Amino acid sequence: MGCCEILSLLRAACTAAILLSAGTSAATAADVPTEHYNNARTGANLDEKVLNRDTVRPGGFGKLWSLYADGQVVAQPLYVSSLTVDTSRNPGIPLTRGTFNAVVVATMHNTVYVYDADNERQGPDGRTVPLWARWLGPPRHGGKDIDMWSTNDPEWGILSTPVVSDDRKTLYVVAWHEDGAQGIAYRLHALDLASGAESQPPALIGVASTDPSQPCKVQSAFNPCSQKQRAALLLHDGVLYAGFGGDGNRGVLFAFDAGSLRQRAIWSTTPTGQSGGIWQSGQGPAEDANGNIYLMIGNGTFDADAGGPNYGDSFVKLRLEGQNLVVRDYFTPCNQGHLADIDLDLGSSGPALVPGTPPLIIGGGKEGVLYVLSRDNMGKYVRSPTAPDCQNTNALQQVLAFPAVVHDGQTHYGNIHGSPVFWQGPDYARIYAWGENNPLKAYVLKDGRLQDAPGQSAFQPPVGMPGGMLSLTANGSAAGSGIVWAVVPLDGDANRQRGVTAAAMALDAEDVSRTLWSSELAPGRDRVGLFAKFTPPTVAGGKLFVATYGDSEPLQTYANADRPTRFPANYYVAVYGVLPAVPPPHRVVNKDTDDVALVHAASGPLTLDTGTCKAVGSASIDCTDALAAAVGRPSMYRVVLSTKQDIGSCTLLRVTVAAKDDGLRNATGIGFWSSQSLAGNQAAEDSGRFVPKAELATVGNGTLKNGALATLVEFIGVANCQTGGTADVARLFKPYMEFDPADGTIYRNWDFAPNYAISRELPGIDRTGDVLR
Repeated sequence: MGCCEILSLLRAACTAAILLSAGTSAATAADVPTEHYNNARTGANLDEKVLNRDTVRPGGFGKLWSLYADGQVVAQPLYVSSLTVDTSRNPGIPLTRGTFNAVVVATMHNTVYVYDADNERQGPDGRTVPLWARWLGPPRHGGKDIDMWSTNDPEWGILSTPVVSDDRKTLYVVAWHEDGAQGIAYRLHALDLASGAESQPPALIGVASTDPSQPCKVQSAFNPCSQKQRAALLLHDGVLYAGFGGDGNRGVLFAFDAGSLRQRAIWSTTPTGQSGGIWQSGQGPAEDANGNIYLMIGNGTFDADAGGPNYGDSFVKLRLEGQNLVVRDYFTPCNQGHLADIDLDLGSSGPALVPGTPPLIIGGGKEGVLYVLSRDNMGKYVRSPTAPDCQNTNALQQVLAFPAVVHDGQTHYGNIHGSPVFWQGPDYARIYAWGENNPLKAYVLKDGRLQDAPGQSAFQPPVGMPGGMLSLTANGSAAGSGIVWAVVPLDGDANRQRGVTAAAMALDAEDVSRTLWSSELAPGRDRVGLFAKFTPPTVAGGKLFVATYGDSEPLQTYANADRPTRFPANYYVAVYGVLPAVPPPHRVVNKDTDDVALVHAASGPLTLDTGTCKAVGSASIDCTDALAAAVGRPSMYRVVLSTKQDIGSCTLLRVTVAAKDDGLRNATGIGFWSSQSLAGNQAAEDSGRFVPKAELATVGNGTLKNGALATLVEFIGVANCQTGGTADVARLFKPYMEFDPADGTIYRNWDFAPNYAISRELPGIDRTGDVLR
């Protein structure tokens, strides 16, 4: 597998992260190390100091940039503040060093990215480039056997949300692999967060599908060909939990030792029955302070009330005891048989653990009912002669939050996907949920019971799956700080259709009828893209991160054997935040002209007193001004070096361009795109600078080939610095002349020629005869 494929940042691009150094990050923020923020799965970040009812508003909040990827983003992005990145121990990727607030993105192409959360870091093609990226191997091919509506074609790789270790050094990821003749398999990967390197060899989960003639032959209770690992990973006390299920398969929960990746236990939801998947719409298993694990099981066989081992359509409380996962308690609705018969999975959402006396567990499924249970006594199962309309007297409470609606003669139940969100506000504790075919609902939680709260969301999604995916941020319980963040479908049923457009919105957590902001208020700037079906937004450090299935695609249903053949041009996570309090940037028009052209470039000895450079954080220095002062020429890019770097390995780069006088007369100056290259991989940063006309260093005059008069202008830079090893970093560049007329549009006229490169192997370029008479 080639480097470009392994580090693919986009399906057709080979852009890898190469930063010799980077400055310290912005102010630290609360980490989001796991799906829905914590192991209780409350969905709340209570340490948000930037975003509140005043700062999240139309005109003041909007889309900042996109974090590009190579496939659908199904996993929730994670956030690690003040992450120290140093990829020198990973020889497979270019060098990156620095401390960053970081976003972790995982894709269905089996690629993991770590991005700078605070800076766009555009590459030369205008796309953001990660701090590092790691491809884990070929993903499982899509197919109607696992995707009847083809909503996740063409591939299935990382489906579940990974988890960050407590010491913030390791990222645990489960990836679905297609290994050719060796079959289909799941592997558990442990990645070093600082570098992207595998901390240890990945571990096979269960068994592999090893019969090439029958790759999906069922070999055991665990079938790696068809069981989906959708539920987010859970990490507690050195043990990793991964749940599987879907498409009629038995649900299975694995427990692994996080240090060795060895399997410790396995538990089947229906060992002598059928189905009972653990999927929870991507919500992970929940865990309490005592180490008990809580799940919600999908449709399947149920006989636990008669002493059997099968727990279809149930809340289950488990505990790891030695090498076994043991059921400690459970709750099953009295109409379980009815739910299973008409595909109303209880397990379409996951449990949220909330405080109370007794401590509570709250969750709901496709019937649209929210259950409030005691974690001390969950209630088990009480058979009712009035099912399917029975009341569960063994539950603390059940509330029909999202009633069914009839549309085009069909009944559509108010399915709940994901999980409820909990916030202890300035006045009340509240529970938020957003089921299908209904607005968002907020409930006051008082004395262990849900009570209607004032108002509901003004927006209601179109008929169809899956309702709204929720998160919440607040500054503790401070009034005016609570925001419910939702991602909802705009124009279709995301279960049956591809191309469903998403909307992101912020609602006042104290009165959800008040919409603070929506991406549809300024769709030209803020529109999200394609709806990521079960993925809640991540909000941390003053920014909102929304996963997508890509930029755009026709809204279409692929029934029967039909499958898509064209896919989105770009996959990404959309990033939103408080907009700068300055007028929006001018529109930039790029075109190739003869206004500016490289004449020659040469590298030679570099003499620079780095003591005159400016410190940038603890690991970097900015030598842009110091180098310009020492040589008497402006730099064509921002010269940032590592404090650990041997400056003696670098060379001084002198670049002379010919600027056509007719163009220069009206121009505002000359700028460059400038970047680095290592082993053929393009660099992470575009650190090219714009130099105003008054600061240009003129070194002569000439006549262009076409007879036009030109001024020769010289710039400087640094090239051929060694990385942490023995490799030299080449310098790439290309000049442009810039015009800023009164119409508000910036025009950049670029050199006709392709990008130039100076390296040890090519220390100079002389185009005098090609450019000048």
